[in-house]
Amino acid sequence: MQLLDTDVLVEIQRAQPLASEWLRSLKGEIAIPSVVAWEMLFGSRDKAELDRSQRFLDGFAVTHLTPKDSKLAGRLIATYTLSTGLGLPDILVAAQTLNRRTTLFTFNLKHFAAITSLDAKAPYNR
Repeated sequence: MQLLDTDVLVEIQRAQPLASEWLRSLKGEIAIPSVVAWEMLFGSRDKAELDRSQRFLDGFAVTHLTPKDSKLAGRLIATYTLSTGLGLPDILVAAQTLNRRTTLFTFNLKHFAAITSLDAKAPYNR
């Protein structure tokens, strides 16, 4: 399984040609962390946009937080939040990615750079 961050998902939803091409080229299972789904919905400006986002998200598997994810998130907060300023959504995404021993595709590589055990990659060059 490979996980997608919010910024990557936004480009896919907007049908950016590079994003669409990259998504088609992926091999294996892809999913989005639950916090990414929530961010997509939270960013909606009106009911129509909320409905469009929900329909879009229905096309993806969602990985939900587990107690193990929550426990790791607490350790990541204690280790990284004061020194890096990582926010709660990024901490939760990192915990889910680490616990699943998978890759997170994101354009926010600087956000996650401090967590050296995290496999975070840009999906393509913009």
